Amino acid sequence: MTNRVSAVAFDIDGTLYPNSAMYRATALLALRHLRLFRAFGEARKEVRREHHQGPPPRGALAQRTVALTAERLGWTEEKTAGAIGTIIYDRWEQTLKKVSLYPGARELLVWLQDQGVPLGAMSDFPTESKLRILGLEGLWDVAFSSEETETLKPHRAPFDKLAHDLGVPAEEILYVGNSYDYDVLGAASAGMQTAHLTRKPVVAGKADFSFFRFSALREWLEHRVGVSARS
Repeated sequence: MTNRVSAVAFDIDGTLYPNSAMYRATALLALRHLRLFRAFGEARKEVRREHHQGPPPRGALAQRTVALTAERLGWTEEKTAGAIGTIIYDRWEQTLKKVSLYPGARELLVWLQDQGVPLGAMSDFPTESKLRILGLEGLWDVAFSSEETETLKPHRAPFDKLAHDLGVPAEEILYVGNSYDYDVLGAASAGMQTAHLTRKPVVAGKADFSFFRFSALREWLEHRVGVSARS
């Protein structure tokens, strides 16, 4: 039996555009601030591990990330918070101006919108300005960062919020992402269907569909988009 898809949601980074393009665009910035990027990345991994114990209280995600990053750098938390905001969030985001979407990504989004399928975007980083820079504003019914739930993927909290905000049962939502551990497993834990963007599908994995060309994802969706979504 074919499962109906009544809404489709997407990760952004590495899913709507290639990670390789971002790496090239941010190479100079990352080299200039290599210690900061490394410390921040390590801190985020530690935070993800801690989230298995449950979501932290309001404001704790940012505070914990800053504290862990500062600890690794030997900086004050004030200096670290300023660097994260300016360099990682603001300057890194602006490099998206040099990045092109995957072929067929925008076309798929427009096609889904034309079918009346609700669209969501949920990323581990702020989304609004990022989607605008990528030329994708105005396509979304729901768009937010997992950070708004005080958690990072694969915690199910942001996926539960996604289903709530879309107003669609989780089992009728397809979540599309490039990370098996964060996107596929996270969405599956919330009861969603999943599509994994990858050149090497995970053998006996949990993804409902694996693809590398957006034209293939559209073809797969053509047989699953719910009749109610078209009306």
